Amino acid sequence: MGALAAVPSAAAATATAAEPDPAALLQSTVSDALVLSGGGARGAFQAGIICALAERGHIADGEPLRPYGLVCGSSIGALNAWFVSTGQYTALRRAWSTLAGEHIVALKRKYAAILAPDAFAGDKLYEYMHFALAITRHEQALAQSAPILAWMGEHMDPRTPVVTPMVWAATNMTTQSGEYFYRLPADMIGQIPSDLARALRVSLGATTVVRPAGDDILHRALLASAAVPVALDPVVLPMVDGSDGIYIDGSIVSNAAVSIARTIARNVDVILVDAQSGRAEYPNALAVAYGAYRTMQRDILETAMRDIYFQTLHERSGGAMGDLPPSRIHYIRPATPLAPDLNAFSEQSVIDAMFARGEQAAQSGFSPYDWQTFHL
Repeated sequence: MGALAAVPSAAAATATAAEPDPAALLQSTVSDALVLSGGGARGAFQAGIICALAERGHIADGEPLRPYGLVCGSSIGALNAWFVSTGQYTALRRAWSTLAGEHIVALKRKYAAILAPDAFAGDKLYEYMHFALAITRHEQALAQSAPILAWMGEHMDPRTPVVTPMVWAATNMTTQSGEYFYRLPADMIGQIPSDLARALRVSLGATTVVRPAGDDILHRALLASAAVPVALDPVVLPMVDGSDGIYIDGSIVSNAAVSIARTIARNVDVILVDAQSGRAEYPNALAVAYGAYRTMQRDILETAMRDIYFQTLHERSGGAMGDLPPSRIHYIRPATPLAPDLNAFSEQSVIDAMFARGEQAAQSGFSPYDWQTFHL
């Protein structure tokens, strides 16, 4: 692969530019891409699969996770993708094995009584009412971002060399559009082909921004991908025009960045953290809001996977979509639901169990996607 594309804005790419020829694109593609979905603490399942794949392939730290020439992620999948991108499989295992003790999910001090087990019921009710009133006026989130940034500072050194290109999604709320950040190995810098840039415009949309994340913004750009609305404050990042923008959860626009992966790779392997769902219950307004958010994520992901499948069928039957190379898509997902995605961050035994389930799932390998049987 030559490299990923930087698409600074719709204005920067002329509307009259010729769209790419699929035959020419093959010179700029990789054979295989790994895609990691969002899902909070259930990312432990992904990490277990990644570590098992590295161990089974006799891949040492600092080496690419073969056969993948690209790793993409959203939310917690973006954080896991960074360890894959830098070839830090031992560090990934260690980070998840100590995660609960690092208390990365912490409510803001003024709302601490909500989850405190020894708090009086009256105190909890007061804090709930306080937060409910604050979010209609000035408050943007319930939890602190500082512990997560501190965890990144401990486990994610921006100076670590990249061995596999990485892309992750965030949502730019200022422009109300998706945005993708990337990191490349040093020998790929400056090798961004213009035909691939145009292909990304076709795949992701003319207004989608795809840009590098330098060391100065790496942690904040990753945090932005994981900044679940209401749970974490939006992240302020410089936009491509130099002004500040407000960024939140990448899962809103791409719960698993399969669209960008299929633009670049001919084989796309997706690690999901959601089992096929059954009936859901919604006892209160918060549950309804969260259920709506999860439903949106699932629909975006299923639509993206289905589009890849049918577009590839069309290409192989002699069609001429004219923009993207045919791609095969496979996936791994848990057979039964994992633990709740936010609550489990504080329970190491639950995290360890999900990690072990990922290691076990890796032994069965990836299943080919079939639109008739696949459902989240």
